[in-house]
Amino acid sequence: MITVMQIILQPVLFQPDRDILSSLEKALSKEFNASSIVAAQPIKQIPEQLLFDNQRNQWKASNILQWLSDKYNKPSSKERTTPKILAICDFDAYSGTLNFVFGQAHLHGNIAIIYLPRLRQEFYGLKSDEYIFYQRLVKEAVHELGHSFGLGHCKI
Repeated sequence: MITVMQIILQPVLFQPDRDILSSLEKALSKEFNASSIVAAQPIKQIPEQLLFDNQRNQWKASNILQWLSDKYNKPSSKERTTPKILAICDFDAYSGTLNFVFGQAHLHGNIAIIYLPRLRQEFYGLKSDEYIFYQRLVKEAVHELGHSFGLGHCKI
């Protein structure tokens, strides 16, 4: 089992409802044996140069990941342990040649991001299902945080 000192849940451009935060807090605490999971105040604005594509109606995920990495990884930080940051975005994103992403993270980094819209049934024109949404939410969060710990995708 991986042990983490702290995971920070960082909403970006929205205030998630309490159910989203509590589901993540409970699941991530168990999965990563975290000593604390903290919900940060939402980031209310992100720089325009992060490339919102008006034609696609999507943000470029790699730019957001880099911006958050720069924001949280200040060279002057004297912390002995770096917390893991899970950014929670309620907007759609793409990366490179991929039409969309559910999330993204740097291997061995401290930033992971999940994008909520495509985790919801209603995105696909289906009836809302909170159970499925919360299952997907937790799985995607664990998946992206796993990358931050250096875990890659299975080759088989």
